[in-house]
Amino acid sequence: MHMVESFFMKLVRKSVSGFCFFRVAAALIFIGLFSSISWADDPFGSSTLAPNKNDMLKDMAFDQVNWKRPQGVFTWITMARGYETPWDSLGRPGWMTTDAYVQPVDPGVSEFSSDTQMFYIVFEAQPLDAPGQFAVAWFDMNDGQVTSNTPIGKDVIELEMNQRSGYFQVSQPADGWKPGKYQVKIFYGAPGQALHAVNVIGTMEFTIKE
Repeated sequence: MHMVESFFMKLVRKSVSGFCFFRVAAALIFIGLFSSISWADDPFGSSTLAPNKNDMLKDMAFDQVNWKRPQGVFTWITMARGYETPWDSLGRPGWMTTDAYVQPVDPGVSEFSSDTQMFYIVFEAQPLDAPGQFAVAWFDMNDGQVTSNTPIGKDVIELEMNQRSGYFQVSQPADGWKPGKYQVKIFYGAPGQALHAVNVIGTMEFTIKE
């Protein structure tokens, strides 16, 4: 316990009766637990999504065919039509484990119909030295180039040190998918950190069919 907290607890112990003390102590613990929770707020700023040089992005493209191999900070990463959480990752019935994992459903796909409501980017990260913030943003492409700095959509998640599996949700835009190619930029940083072009750790592409 920190010195400030110890001092405050001593003051409380002196100033309140036994029953009141435990009520105050419980409240302090409750507040401390919630203050330590890290929420995945939107980390994208106005300058975050400035386009990278196209030649550099080509070098950062993930292998979407041989997706099972390690790439960057990921043990594997793939687009998929869905995901599932195997029962054996949950431990005994009624017992959640800290190493629950997800598996992609129909992995390795990169073409989707225009009526697709949502698909996923499922991954397993390398062991983290600290909690990490992962994010994706996807953009319309034309002739191999991103046409706008403004993403069509984005998703953000955070992983604790004991977590390795996760997935992003790539959802249909409000005005529907337009047939063509799209680029996904994948970002990595510390929780709460604003993400910029330098945080891009890889790219993927997908196609929307008629």
